[in-house]
Amino acid sequence: MAAPHRTLSTARWMLTFAKIVECGGISAAARALDQDKAVISRQLRDLERSLGLRLLNRSTQHVSLTDVGRAIHDRAVRIVQELDGVRSDVEHFLAVPSGVLSISTSVAFGRLQLVPLLPEFIRRYPQVQVELCLLDRSVDLVEEGFDLLIRLCDEPPQHLSAARICDLSHVLVAASGTLAQAPVIRQPEDLAGRNCLFYGFRNRHTTWRLLRDGIAHAVSVTSSLSVNSSEAARELALAGMGVALLPRYAVAADLKNGRLHRVLPEYRVEGSTGNALFILHMPGRYQSPKIRAFIEFLRSHWLPTPPWEQN
Repeated sequence: MAAPHRTLSTARWMLTFAKIVECGGISAAARALDQDKAVISRQLRDLERSLGLRLLNRSTQHVSLTDVGRAIHDRAVRIVQELDGVRSDVEHFLAVPSGVLSISTSVAFGRLQLVPLLPEFIRRYPQVQVELCLLDRSVDLVEEGFDLLIRLCDEPPQHLSAARICDLSHVLVAASGTLAQAPVIRQPEDLAGRNCLFYGFRNRHTTWRLLRDGIAHAVSVTSSLSVNSSEAARELALAGMGVALLPRYAVAADLKNGRLHRVLPEYRVEGSTGNALFILHMPGRYQSPKIRAFIEFLRSHWLPTPPWEQN
């Protein structure tokens, strides 16, 4: 088996040989390749020496192929064509979004905000196939082989490139029947006497922090139910089980259609599932068109203000 460096040298010599024949001489080939004539001559000699055959008959006026040179030239032309095909494929790859795009995000955010956009993206880029994995856990982009992570967090990992899309706000919500129950919720401290719903498996006690006019209010709250899903907390709120602390993206539609209502809307609530939305991908100078296209697609829908933050 030929050594790799020897194979690469032979391939380079074959390309030079093809160019000599194409140009009709060593001098013309040197000009076409922007190389010194001596370099081109040496590469031709090295090819002939490695094969143990003369490929060209040379004269002061022109060169002509020997019989074996003609056969070798056919192979050299095929090598040139293959390389041209590779270059064409690369140029196509760099220009047209295509291939499999693997994405991961949280279950609730993915189902409510990302999935509805995918049909439009596929129609716009039909050569891209999307693989979407919805997981409510920390995902390692490198080890698990994803192209993109859409992550809700306060700070993105330092080893990944991160595009910050927007801030994420949280709200306190409840169904009409819950709000009608006594006592009326007029201030944060009133929450202490209500069943409060929040994201936190095996944790039925937590502290909610509300801010107004620069003053922070910390309220210890309790839940009769423990859930590790924003969607589960939302469903319980809709069922009248209590006041829920949820990201706005999870309840935007419910607030719009009146199924849920804001509680203490004059207060800003600190969230528990991340206060910003980031798109994460591997760092690098060259970004594939499929990744670039998807990021720009999301930006066009979510910037400057995503729809779930507009009501």
